[in-house]
Amino acid sequence: MGHGLRRKIINIIGENKFTSFTYLKKELKVSTGTIYHHLDTLSHLIEQRDDKKYYLTELGTHAYNSLKDNINTIITPDFSKKEFSSPILKGLMRLTPKKYIDYESNQMIYTIIISITIALIGAIFCGLNGLFPLFLFFGQSIIEFEFIEPILQIILAIIFIGNIVFFFLINEGICRIIYKKKDNTLKFLISFPIILFPIDIYLVLHFILFSTGSLNLPAIRILDNVLVILFQVLSLWLLTYNLSVNKKLKIEKSLIISLLIHYGGFSIILLLSI
Repeated sequence: MGHGLRRKIINIIGENKFTSFTYLKKELKVSTGTIYHHLDTLSHLIEQRDDKKYYLTELGTHAYNSLKDNINTIITPDFSKKEFSSPILKGLMRLTPKKYIDYESNQMIYTIIISITIALIGAIFCGLNGLFPLFLFFGQSIIEFEFIEPILQIILAIIFIGNIVFFFLINEGICRIIYKKKDNTLKFLISFPIILFPIDIYLVLHFILFSTGSLNLPAIRILDNVLVILFQVLSLWLLTYNLSVNKKLKIEKSLIISLLIHYGGFSIILLLSI
């Protein structure tokens, strides 16, 4: 991306959503061989589809957004060819709802609906399970209430919603204070609950085990602990991805924030359980 002509190619396709070879030649005013050379160099960012038009790949879209924001280097997830061949990364990317985290303006309403749905499902099952949420962790209700059980469930559900807001504010605050990243706050907020969809799955599974009495079995309790860890890992990845694409942080910086807050939550849960 250090070459001016390549940046211009990315900008042309990004602004028009796609382009033809003829249009590129008209705009760039260079030889056919030169254009083909640069298109080949940008093969990870640009793809030619069946209609013979050139489109940006997912990584190409990140590059275009970075250029549009006058960023000299691409500071979105480093999906290099070597890394993308990793089975773990491939698996995580397949499970990532990318179009709702890094959504376009015409998809905002759908993203809001999905985020609200995820938040409500999590709140309902958090209350039904009688769990006290803190970031991606859950403990048995640590507050003694003299209310009837449905009231307790409603309170825990409300706490779950508050936990999402608090979790978001902590991430946003670290981005602003440490990395001076104040952009895309609204977009980050709207897509933030999506990182909790793996946690929703865990809460539903936990409720099934809880309601059937299976959690009284040692083997099932171990399975429950394994499940929460696996779904926490997936949520941490989604948070890392969200921070990277919406707060424009390098992937390693996004991971640092995710792990810092995660282990902070773990420390608090550990102290409360002593």
